[in-house]
Amino acid sequence: MAVSLFKPVLVALGAGVLTTISYYISTAVGLQSEGWHEVSMEMPRNPGYAAVGQSYSTPDGSKLLVTAVTRHEGKFTLHAKVQGTHRYALAMFPTRWEHTFAMDTPSVEWTLRQAGGLPPAPLSKAAGRQWHVLN
Repeated sequence: MAVSLFKPVLVALGAGVLTTISYYISTAVGLQSEGWHEVSMEMPRNPGYAAVGQSYSTPDGSKLLVTAVTRHEGKFTLHAKVQGTHRYALAMFPTRWEHTFAMDTPSVEWTLRQAGGLPPAPLSKAAGRQWHVLN
């Protein structure tokens, strides 16, 4: 008699654990892959074109490749690609797939300033890599 009650309890407990693990993996871990993300930063003056095609390392160890310098309405923009982790995870409310990218924004901005030939700004304490929503 105790054995017949034990099986349904075990099945319910197993289903609950499986649901919890599936929920955690789909919302917190998601599908992750290494890749590049395009970033840009406005410059107060012409940064020059010597940095284009150069590869830099940010203080947190990420790779950064300067791809272009553009001018639009008198403002210069430095474009670069940052190497990092892309994550596709399930956002629950509202339910949708969310594309995020992990990078340390202060480190990337500091490196772009250096690449653009601007005077070095003090690097504030690095916040660490944070997930930035891309959708």
